[in-house]
Amino acid sequence: MANYIERLKDKVKIKKFDSNQPIGAWIFVIILNMIGFAGYFYLKVNNIHLGS
Repeated sequence: MANYIERLKDKVKIKKFDSNQPIGAWIFVIILNMIGFAGYFYLKVNNIHLGS
């Protein structure tokens, strides 16, 4: 059981941010996700159903 907990801690641990990653791409992805969630809530608030 202790081994399982240690492996779970290793998987959940936040990794260091790689400085070679393009920061602009990450900002774009985060903004795109926020727009998506805002659109989802807008549709829910206005009771708009897409599809059948």
